[in-house]
Amino acid sequence: MVYSEINVLEPFFEEITKYADHVHSLNPGVDIYHIEQVEKVLNIKFPKIYKDFLQVCNGGELFLPGTVLSEIYYPELGSKKKGVSYINESFRTDRRPPGMTKNLFIIADLNYGDLICFNLNTSNGQDAVVVQWDTESKSVSRTWKGFKDWIMDVLKEGSMLVDYEGNEIEFDF
Repeated sequence: MVYSEINVLEPFFEEITKYADHVHSLNPGVDIYHIEQVEKVLNIKFPKIYKDFLQVCNGGELFLPGTVLSEIYYPELGSKKKGVSYINESFRTDRRPPGMTKNLFIIADLNYGDLICFNLNTSNGQDAVVVQWDTESKSVSRTWKGFKDWIMDVLKEGSMLVDYEGNEIEFDF
């Protein structure tokens, strides 16, 4: 697996492997060439942590059905699939909800319609602030200081709902 120099993503990959295969569906990584091609087409630079992540995991879904991680599309993948969030389409007007500012780069879709984005205005080259765009209020509803914080939060929240075998956790009220 590919990690950043300081293994910042290692806790995510260690935790994800504890789950049964049917709980998550993660795609194999994508070559840096395809990542750089999409950066050129979109005229942006992805934070390094996100490039590292894409080289290990080119999208997929966490806690089926749950958080759909955007993926890079390239022709060798075959036809585009319905229900897949493509990084290449992050800035298409039909992909972006009304009111979403141009500095937000969509990296995931939540199963209830909200979007997870990098705030490109905060990128330091290594990472960037991650925000949740509330499609109903047309505003940012949550913020994380970076990609690792967001993706680990997804695992933490999901672990309160499903165990490692994929069984729903019962709550006594």
